[in-house]
Amino acid sequence: MPDTPVEPTGGSPYDPPLESRVSRLEDDMREMKSVLAQVLPMLARIEATLSGTLPHLATKAELSELRAELRAELADKPGKTYLWAVVGVLVAAIVASYGAGLAAIALLR
Repeated sequence: MPDTPVEPTGGSPYDPPLESRVSRLEDDMREMKSVLAQVLPMLARIEATLSGTLPHLATKAELSELRAELRAELADKPGKTYLWAVVGVLVAAIVASYGAGLAAIALLR
């Protein structure tokens, strides 16, 4: 790489390609500032919405704790098989008592 002097060597104090690059950079920065000025209020609205909504929502830890509590409570509940067995016994008892009632009526006649 050739040695380039630090001190300008012509009539212009700066390198012409550098001036055009800096000019484009300044234009880009003006554009960035205007876009940033539009984005900042949107970010403030989003932050306000989130801070207003998030305290009411459950966290992942709270949901997993609730899930564990529900599973523990459901484990204590009777299952379908047990409930069908109870219904079967009740139906059998009703049929048996009905049969006994019919037999008693038959004896009375």
